[in-house]
Amino acid sequence: MSASADTVPANSSTSTSLPAVMPAAHSSGPNSYLTITDSPKQTSSWPSCVYDQQTYCHEAISITDGSGVERAWKSVMGAPQPYSNCHGNGGNNSYDSQANNPPCDLLGVDWMEIQLTGSLTKNDLVNTYHWKVRTGKIEPDVLMLGDTQKTIVGGNANVGWTLEIWAKPAIKAYLDGCFSATTCPDTSVATSAPVSLAGYAKMLVVNQSGPTMSSVSSESLRAALRGAFISTNGMSQSWKFSADTFFVTAVSPHFLPPDTTGKSELTPGYVKVFLPEPYITLDRGYKDLSMVTPERVKLSVSGANATAKVTKVDGGILVDTGVEHFSAPNPEMMVLKATDAAAVTAVVTTPTVASPVVPVVARFKKGASKALSTIAKTKAAQKPKWSASGACKISGTKVVAAKKAGTCKVTLRVLNAKKKYVVQTTKTFTVS
Repeated sequence: MSASADTVPANSSTSTSLPAVMPAAHSSGPNSYLTITDSPKQTSSWPSCVYDQQTYCHEAISITDGSGVERAWKSVMGAPQPYSNCHGNGGNNSYDSQANNPPCDLLGVDWMEIQLTGSLTKNDLVNTYHWKVRTGKIEPDVLMLGDTQKTIVGGNANVGWTLEIWAKPAIKAYLDGCFSATTCPDTSVATSAPVSLAGYAKMLVVNQSGPTMSSVSSESLRAALRGAFISTNGMSQSWKFSADTFFVTAVSPHFLPPDTTGKSELTPGYVKVFLPEPYITLDRGYKDLSMVTPERVKLSVSGANATAKVTKVDGGILVDTGVEHFSAPNPEMMVLKATDAAAVTAVVTTPTVASPVVPVVARFKKGASKALSTIAKTKAAQKPKWSASGACKISGTKVVAAKKAGTCKVTLRVLNAKKKYVVQTTKTFTVS
């Protein structure tokens, strides 16, 4: 997270071949040449920014590869490029162009699609892409996007808001109809798993309600949360903020597509929440970010109490929920107030299920088998589910090692009191 806006030249992209005066709004397309006084259209993407006064557009992208050097990214066929628009309810079922592509709502109803288009591969997972979106009067308060590293929200409603992003792409597994634990259970297998970087940004509203609005109780709370972001590679992803808690929906197929041998690995996953320093100090009441320890974060994953990893980063704290795989962990996370000592005790002393066991590395002979009962004891009422990845597989009541060396990971999931599957035990073996 060491990238800085200062390392990239100002990229208004003004060219000597352009007219000295910016052409009229909408003159070359629905969202061309807009200023802060113009309204963008819902179903059309935003163009590149080519004038300093232009808004509802994106500035040039740069890339930091594995060597750590940031450089400008050329716009060539198939190369990743920013893509943004405001996502509303326009449609194509009318001959009326105004009905098909109405103006964006600028008061928090429409959310903004934020992504990179173009070809991304596993070789690009090490890259950090850096770009800025000029969002005009739509305040980009909270971003949910891939492996986001850092954001900066700038400007205001008078001159136009901006959202500057540093983010890495991620593997995102897909399966038609995979939207919840019910429709995407622990047996679900992805049909594809491309590398992508896609998500959305939303404007917070104050004391308003609506099916697509995200409301907070005060203007000061909105200002304190401005710049928050959620990182996840879930296929289906959304969030809401209520009662000082982020409720995150992150769902993907449990397994990746089968490899050439027909074997499927667990889908890797993560959910991390960045909270800006003003929210921690002004709203939560901490004098210093370092005072926010894991014990002061109330966290549940898959309906069970969990321990967060809290890291102090530039501009705030990053809360890692500990999610490592899918299908539907759906974490709920709240930073307790500095004065809320009683709640801290409650989180520590009243777990609803046994805490997951820290993985232990043990030896496992090639081709050998072990009874699952030797790894962990279960009860029939818990309806245990065993899974294995790496150099082993589950066969009936045993785990069987592969005939070649490698690492084997065995995971046990059981039903908790809320009838949701949670990880009870994970054990790692070295097959040799």
